[in-house]
Amino acid sequence: MVNGIFTIPLSGRLVGLSAEPSDGVHSLSEFVAGPENSLAAKALLSCLDRTATQFNPLILYGPHGSGKSHLAHGLASWWRQHFPASRVDCLAASEFAQAYAAALENQQLETWRRQIRGLALLIIEDLGQLAGKRGAQQELLHTLDVLAQHDALVVVTARTLPTHSAGLLAALRSRLSAGLAVPLALPGPGARRAILERLAAARRISLPKRALHSLAHGLHLSVPALISSLLELELAAQVDGEGVDQHRVRQFVAEQASAKMPSLREIACLTAKYFGLKLSDLKSPLRRQQLVAARGVAMYLARQLTDTSLHQVGVFFGGRDHTTVLHGCRRTEKLLKRDQGTRQAILDLKKMLTPS
Repeated sequence: MVNGIFTIPLSGRLVGLSAEPSDGVHSLSEFVAGPENSLAAKALLSCLDRTATQFNPLILYGPHGSGKSHLAHGLASWWRQHFPASRVDCLAASEFAQAYAAALENQQLETWRRQIRGLALLIIEDLGQLAGKRGAQQELLHTLDVLAQHDALVVVTARTLPTHSAGLLAALRSRLSAGLAVPLALPGPGARRAILERLAAARRISLPKRALHSLAHGLHLSVPALISSLLELELAAQVDGEGVDQHRVRQFVAEQASAKMPSLREIACLTAKYFGLKLSDLKSPLRRQQLVAARGVAMYLARQLTDTSLHQVGVFFGGRDHTTVLHGCRRTEKLLKRDQGTRQAILDLKKMLTPS
């Protein structure tokens, strides 16, 4: 750890940017974590020295771009390298559901179960993909119990805390709550600076210290968005036949800061996705606890981040009246004071919705 920055030697991948792990821009040989992610860093270090069985399953949850996939694929790769005799699998939750359905249809369920339940390390990515898939959820629940009996390690990634996911069975939410749930936040300024330094070095971009400081403190972005910003700066500088200097960086940061605020639809869609729901759920008359909480967060953010009236917000969210919107916002404000999940959700969503 240097200046509050943890680095863990996990060569993961940044989803959606490049499939080539050898590309120095699109992959990092380390997971870089600032103070905002120090708990996640320590939890992963415990996995590397095989002391994590007390934290089983280990649940990593946070917004897109916070590093969940990097950690998941990096841990799987590290485990295969250091424990070659151990069996490891890293599956998206949708892949787990598809494999279960195929085994069931082809009458090979017991064979598949022996394979999946004989692993030393099972990683399930993006748990929210199991929403509404009762059979696959029940299968995962039983798989977790069997793996725990064999002291196998299970790591699960999710957009939000599983206990807050309306699409999961109560029994599965309860089982997952017995493990250690670790929030992952978008990188803070120190981590952003360290990441940008590594990416600039990989691209052989000369980035003056003042320019690096301006980027790290001016761009409150996810890791993929930081990469895109650096590539955009590099391309613009090449077109102009110049370098990525302080003036260019300051102009770029200012342009990002002046970008338009999010629309009601953008806020609602992102909130629904964060909580593992559909936009139609937020607009529906349904009043399940998790759904009401997510709808309240979306309404609260709409009032915080836009200049729309209570009436306009109510009309968008299924034709509700302004008093219903006001009640939802006030309820969310109260939850902010006592509920960590609500605080984390609003913090994450604000960072994703606001350009700076």
